[in-house]
Amino acid sequence: MSITLRENQVEPVRIGIEFLNTKKKTRPSILVLPTAFGKSICIAKIAEKVDGKVLVLQPSKELLAQNYEKYTMNGGTASVYSASFGKKEISDVTFATLGSIKKMGAEFKELGFTKLIMDECDRFSREADGMLRVFVTEAAIPNVLGLTATPFKLERGSFQMQAFSYAKMLTSHSKKRGDFFKDILYVAQIQEVTRLKYWSPIVYDIVEVDNKYLKYNTIGSEYTLESINIMYDEETIKWKILGKINDNEDRKSILIFVSDIEKAEELQSIIPKSEVLHSKLKKKERDRIVSGFKSMDIRIVINVTILSVGFDHPQLDCIVMARPTASISLYYQIIGRITRIHPDKKYGVVVDFSNNVRKFGRVEGFQFHKIKRSWHLFNEDDTQLTNVDVKMLEASKSNIINSNAEMVIN
Repeated sequence: MSITLRENQVEPVRIGIEFLNTKKKTRPSILVLPTAFGKSICIAKIAEKVDGKVLVLQPSKELLAQNYEKYTMNGGTASVYSASFGKKEISDVTFATLGSIKKMGAEFKELGFTKLIMDECDRFSREADGMLRVFVTEAAIPNVLGLTATPFKLERGSFQMQAFSYAKMLTSHSKKRGDFFKDILYVAQIQEVTRLKYWSPIVYDIVEVDNKYLKYNTIGSEYTLESINIMYDEETIKWKILGKINDNEDRKSILIFVSDIEKAEELQSIIPKSEVLHSKLKKKERDRIVSGFKSMDIRIVINVTILSVGFDHPQLDCIVMARPTASISLYYQIIGRITRIHPDKKYGVVVDFSNNVRKFGRVEGFQFHKIKRSWHLFNEDDTQLTNVDVKMLEASKSNIINSNAEMVIN
């Protein structure tokens, strides 16, 4: 069976195929596609139509399974090379996790692989001596295409002897980390997706909490876990979450984000029939919870970092954010879990106990704009969200790193 592309998927797929089929070596480039856009389907269609042998990389076995499934649903035949997936096979189209093939660059070169597609490409390290760069160099793959909704990475800088952190576009040069990706080939703006009704409408329920307890870590990149937990306790967020769960009896599938395992287990003790999901669970138990949640047998899952990126559950209709973050990428990815459409879902509810929405704005208002030669992300108030000290976003919506400071951080 062949999957039919949505009207807004046709152009990025065409551009991706054309780029990878270029006869000469190209500059590694990116397609920016929002969460719930159907990147797995786009990857399947691109991999189907490109010439030569194709390697598809993804940062986790969960995404590998999702991408492989879409490719085979589209009628393609492929192999999987991933220790975590339990298979180590190579064919003309191979889906892999980087950790399993990091030392096999020479082998993939000898086998004649010339195309590399990277899902969630911002999740890979871009350092010159990192696994990705070393593998691509040894494999001598001439055509590399990345796909992501969040084409930026957190980076550290300094200005007037003060250290800070900021989200930097992957295509911006970095003296510390280089610039593996050179160009953005295509941007699908969120507004187009919502206009075409391929995003679920979102209702934001912002609960007032005092964030005076929050403290940044030493590099100014994120709040400390200790301060997040203090705010959680002082603001009695556990009991407020229970109240909101009771208020949202009509919600069929609820995903709660909290900061650590202890808080998750505390919350589970007061929410009937809820399950806790975290990295210390055994694989069998983790798979049981994820499967039960997606099949709607489990209504409420209390999540500690596991289901933040790429989790595909269209019937999810309520998210509770009780985990403040300074990361625009994490915020976007969390909200992205609820944006998928489903016939039984009229809209999704986001309950915010973190002040994240006030700080970053509604995700539906995010837009990428190219200013001169550089891309940046803005919210609906025209506040620049990339290349901005994350602490400035806390203090003011209009504080943007000026050009002089930009020279320091580059």
